[in-house]
Amino acid sequence: MLKPLPFFKIALLISLVVFFQLSCTSQTKNTEKTVPVPLPQTNAQAALPNSQSLLGTLMNKRNSSNTLVSFHHSLSDSRGRLKPVNILHLGDSHTAGDNFSGRLRQLFQKKFGSAGRGMLPVGNVFPYFYPKNVKISQSKGWQVSNSYKSSRSPPYGLSGFRIKSNNPNHFISLKMVDGTRFDEVSLEFLRNRHTGTIRIAIDNFKPVTIETMATSQYVDIKQIQVPGSGRRINISPQGDGPIELLSWSFKRNRSGVIYHSHGIVGATINVINRWSRKVVSYELNLLKPALIIVAYGTNEGFHNSLKKNEYARDFRTRLALLQRAAPKASIVVAGPPDGNRLPRYCQQRKNVGCSSLTPYEIRNYEELLAHKDERLCRWHPPPKLKAVRDIQRYVSKQQGYFFWDWSTVMGGACGIHAWTQRNPSLASKDHVHLSKQGYYKSAEALFREIMAHYQ
Repeated sequence: MLKPLPFFKIALLISLVVFFQLSCTSQTKNTEKTVPVPLPQTNAQAALPNSQSLLGTLMNKRNSSNTLVSFHHSLSDSRGRLKPVNILHLGDSHTAGDNFSGRLRQLFQKKFGSAGRGMLPVGNVFPYFYPKNVKISQSKGWQVSNSYKSSRSPPYGLSGFRIKSNNPNHFISLKMVDGTRFDEVSLEFLRNRHTGTIRIAIDNFKPVTIETMATSQYVDIKQIQVPGSGRRINISPQGDGPIELLSWSFKRNRSGVIYHSHGIVGATINVINRWSRKVVSYELNLLKPALIIVAYGTNEGFHNSLKKNEYARDFRTRLALLQRAAPKASIVVAGPPDGNRLPRYCQQRKNVGCSSLTPYEIRNYEELLAHKDERLCRWHPPPKLKAVRDIQRYVSKQQGYFFWDWSTVMGGACGIHAWTQRNPSLASKDHVHLSKQGYYKSAEALFREIMAHYQ
């Protein structure tokens, strides 16, 4: 026979429930007005307090039975209403090139309409950055900070980059090249005691300025309405102090999908830990994404000394941060595509086949590599790549996320090798990245999976 709970335990349970409800309400509070975001005083890589971890677990369990239902409801509710559906896509170089994410953007907006280009890092933040739908130009001399490469912890948001200049002759411009225009621009920037004035020119409108100097340091977002819509924007420093920009976003006054994608070359899931939690929470509260696509894993899979238990913990924790900041969002985990390695010491580089590693080779992989063993001189999936994929699948099932196995589209292990042999080729000769056609084929497969049960 069950014993009744003591009064103090009942009170404690009631307190936890009330705390959970209040926390959820505060995170979904309407923040249409621009509100400055103070930067956290603690290191961005500090561990989460136990209470926050508990809250994240409760939220994930609450969403575990929804998977993509919430996202599908958002799509249905937006029909015929000026209520855009925001999709956020985060990832590594597969996302950075914007062929994979760009094709997904195209597919969603073709079916549901385009409500704007969405959020991008400001400027050309890395070589070969060619985002779809827009053309970006900039003068030389801008200083770019990359959250993946930086050893310090300055304020980074979802874009993962900051760009800085003090020279009034420097400029960054963006032009819409897909036939669309924008009705609103949101500019995200840093304020502190030393920052100066931003000069913004949109088409032939009179330039506007934003003074960014403040007594304390924080990230701010300003929204600029564009009467009659705009096609081109130009940003430059006024010259009275440096300006530091995190992102800019472009929105249209109509229903449809806004697809925001951010990729960083070389990044792993732990790049999220280098972003300011308060800034990311602020951004997600403004975006209110209905869907978050997380596409990391290739770089982890090529890391020979990856510790599985640590990776499982990190992957679970990073996604919990996103879920906690966007509790109504469905989350899609795109497991890494197939990738193959041919050790550098192998002299034969042409007409080399591909096959999976044997159990012996998997167990002794690092030792075989160290001794330049000829048995590894063939294209093969690195041993940790499947482990990463399996961990992502397990965490997704456990936490209620939708998992998509990218490698199955390619035929499984050594699939990317077969794709390099196609005509036209679907994959790069490096056996890691795909061609434009390969990314398009992959995006179309993921789109079908996401929309399979949409009615």
